[in-house]
Amino acid sequence: MTKIKILKNDGNFVGFVVKGHSGYAESGNDLVCASISILVYTVLNSLNEVAGVAEEDMDVNIDEKKGFTSLKLKKVDYSTEVVFNVFIVGITMLTESYSDYVTLMFEEV
Repeated sequence: MTKIKILKNDGNFVGFVVKGHSGYAESGNDLVCASISILVYTVLNSLNEVAGVAEEDMDVNIDEKKGFTSLKLKKVDYSTEVVFNVFIVGITMLTESYSDYVTLMFEEV
């Protein structure tokens, strides 16, 4: 199961942690893992390219073998909130359709 934790601070989205492989299908055929991966990489790139967050203002850790990705932003603003909200919409849609394989929670940090 993939567990996704959205990190908030004072009501603002500041990061996320994605842990584990979904187990929906074998590696290379797992549409749930592929969907999560594309959403994660989309949010990482969108924070940089759309919201204008510099790479040095993002603490990113990725271990694809372990199915682990974490992100912590050093600065947040309206644009980062929009990007995170789009990410949450996509992940929520996945959890509604594949709740046995992916979970979503929020944590105040």
